Amino acid sequence: MKYKKQALYLEMESFYLCTTADGGEDLRTIRSLMGGLVRKARKAIPADFDVKEKIHRLLQLMYGDWGFYCDRNSYFRPENLYLSYVLRSKQGMPVSLGCILLYLADKLDLPIYPVLFPTQLILRADVDGKVAFIDPWNGKYVSQDYLQTLYEGAFGFGATLTAEELEPADEGELVARFSQLAKTTLIREEHNTEALRYIDNLLWRYPNDPYEIRDRGLVLAQMGCFNAAAKDIEFFIEKCPEDPTALLLAGQISELKQTVESIH
Repeated sequence: MKYKKQALYLEMESFYLCTTADGGEDLRTIRSLMGGLVRKARKAIPADFDVKEKIHRLLQLMYGDWGFYCDRNSYFRPENLYLSYVLRSKQGMPVSLGCILLYLADKLDLPIYPVLFPTQLILRADVDGKVAFIDPWNGKYVSQDYLQTLYEGAFGFGATLTAEELEPADEGELVARFSQLAKTTLIREEHNTEALRYIDNLLWRYPNDPYEIRDRGLVLAQMGCFNAAAKDIEFFIEKCPEDPTALLLAGQISELKQTVESIH
């Protein structure tokens, strides 16, 4: 079965459509700009290059000639989640630049796949039975030893990165990882209306998902809708009592209810 390398791109399109109020006005521009990159890549990458050379050239194009990059100082800006902004500014975060690279790889029939690494999206290239890992932050190749060091940084010294964790990501898990990153970014920056729109869209796709209802409750609390927030969080605690966040949120329920009572 063919791997759907555009799964992340399609989710980012969906994210744009449901979190903005422009009626999809920018969608044609996004698709035009993406199509333009595909045409440029096809023109710049010689057909007689072998697969490895084509991948090298694609990375040089994207991070060299075209100038795409990640900026640590603006890493968590919500704009980095919107393809229209990323394509125009050439600036994004690993997931958005990785999305563009995966889209191009799909159109050019190159064996580049996403890996759900704990700290960020990593890409892998599978050529002639060998695997090379690519950091979409800057388009550079990284060793497995380097990834092991990052893994220990996330999980503690001695934690071992397994081969399974470096396999191509399940498409559903990839979309779920983007969804969580998008929600976290919007909530952190208090883009509550956009976060609520996206969560409502996710709940339309996954009705009564307790984690989406939990996140909706967090957004509603941030918006001052304490009664509705308390109901959502109580629903989550009831459905997922063993989840670590349930224990943390349980202590906040009484505070939310007291706030509601004081308002009334």
